[in-house]
Amino acid sequence: MRLFIGLELPLPLTRALADLRGNLPDVAWSPPESYHLTLHYLGAVTHGHLLEDIHHALNAITAAPPTLSLTAPGLFEPETHHGPDTLWVGCAPDAALMHLQQRVRATMNRLLPASARATRRFVPHVTVGHMQHPDPLRRQAWLAAMPPMPEGELVGHFTLFQSLRHADGPVYDALEHYPLHG
Repeated sequence: MRLFIGLELPLPLTRALADLRGNLPDVAWSPPESYHLTLHYLGAVTHGHLLEDIHHALNAITAAPPTLSLTAPGLFEPETHHGPDTLWVGCAPDAALMHLQQRVRATMNRLLPASARATRRFVPHVTVGHMQHPDPLRRQAWLAAMPPMPEGELVGHFTLFQSLRHADGPVYDALEHYPLHG
């Protein structure tokens, strides 16, 4: 099973992001129920004992609840020249968010084999869609006309997700929630 650790978005943030859908042509928009902020991607976990170890390790993490504040949108271009660009909206790097992400990463890097350890720089964001061959002028106009986002929202837990592949795109199933305490 393919796993990742992330934050579910509070409803006001989900609604604000959902309102962006359709405002830019040629985008395969992500469904609002899939919106999340990834803290750490684990990839394929095939051994049941490792899943249990992951659960126990995540359950031991203590951290303050972060405040999620949406910021400017952006675009990740594919690492190869094939595939769609990823359209995203950023999240402010709140100190509690950065601390939580570092705790999750350090915990998982101690638990997982060296080949599965995360090395990418953390860029807090929520993926809202994918664009195949985006029109640069139209994209820039959309990015510049971004409406104001709601005030920051406190998040009281982080989640272990399973990513399931479907014809319409991935579906994310919350396997377990881990409370955050101030």
